[in-house]
Amino acid sequence: MKVILKAYAVSLDGEYWVTINATSRGVAKNKFRQDLEWDVAYIDIKCKTLGDVEFHTTERFKQNAKYRGIEFAYCGMKVQLGENFGWIVGHNSSANLDVLFYKGKPSYVGHTLNCHPNWKMKYFDKQGNIIKDYEKEPTK
Repeated sequence: MKVILKAYAVSLDGEYWVTINATSRGVAKNKFRQDLEWDVAYIDIKCKTLGDVEFHTTERFKQNAKYRGIEFAYCGMKVQLGENFGWIVGHNSSANLDVLFYKGKPSYVGHTLNCHPNWKMKYFDKQGNIIKDYEKEPTK
């Protein structure tokens, strides 16, 4: 089964929307719900696919990538951590990357994990070539 990453717009009121990169509307709604500081019914969350947009990279993500020295990174970029392959789907308050793993250890696959951008991470371009390999070139 091929897993596809898409950008979804998610909202509570239909006026203010947040973009979330996920593999389905349900996953996007769950991520949105988890990020709220209060409890809200799943059914009250509105979600729509952003047309043909595969993924969305925010300005805040770009700032975080620059801060971490990975200006080339974007949401939807394929990465490898050990034997595990995933997509960058965002960043977090630790200035680390949120990576959704699609191949590798069963304990990783299907999960979005907090990953340090310079720790044993390999970054791939759209053709599958390695852009940066922190396993071979560790940070100092």
